[in-house]
Amino acid sequence: MNRNFPREVYAWYKERLEHFPGEQVRKSETDTDALCPAHPDTHPSLGIDLRRNGAGPRIVLKCRSQECTFRDILDAAGLTADDLIYEENGAGGCTLEQYAQHKRLPLDFLQGEGVSLRGVWHWGRDAVEIPYFGEDGEYLLSRFRVSLTGKPKVVSGKGDETTLYGQHLLPEAREKGYTLLAEGESCAHSGWYRGWPCIGIPGASTWKEEWDRLLEGISRLLFVVETDQASENLFRKMQRREALAPRLRRLG
Repeated sequence: MNRNFPREVYAWYKERLEHFPGEQVRKSETDTDALCPAHPDTHPSLGIDLRRNGAGPRIVLKCRSQECTFRDILDAAGLTADDLIYEENGAGGCTLEQYAQHKRLPLDFLQGEGVSLRGVWHWGRDAVEIPYFGEDGEYLLSRFRVSLTGKPKVVSGKGDETTLYGQHLLPEAREKGYTLLAEGESCAHSGWYRGWPCIGIPGASTWKEEWDRLLEGISRLLFVVETDQASENLFRKMQRREALAPRLRRLG
């Protein structure tokens, strides 16, 4: 297996290691043991290893102590699966202007109140900062759009746990009696521009039990199912949620 990587890939790998605080054992440029965030770990037992396969550089996680699941480790670290995949062909990043053109949305709308996107420098490339706001409009966290089409498209900030995007529109959704549920922040932007209350789910493989509570009081939950299997799987997972199933409807 080829483990020779360009300098920028090693820099990306080191940045990812910062999401795992505490004692670490660097065994090589591509192999690190760290404290597993998914269980009470006192000795570095989580392998965080940089590897290459047909899809390019990616980070492989393995808990050697409690065999914690990949999903539990990601959730505890505040990461998504896409955060562990390096985008080799997207080093140019993503500017706010490029994002607006790609989504066919006005720049002043994306920069305006309630969306508040801005262009920043992240991971040594252009990126779009996407702020998350709570129901009362308080700032929660930011994620960053670093590519238009490559992987990863969106990455989380250091130490941030994922949550639902667009929570500041939940009061409006309760008043109107419905909300759209869509994968990702960009689908939410398209919905907001058209005047629809829309909540973005950060990743098709993600749903946390505590998010059920955020959707309380909304009569209809309209899930926008994409064409890929991951989106279909997420919809089926939500159908099994007792708090969601009676209100959940499929679009697409």
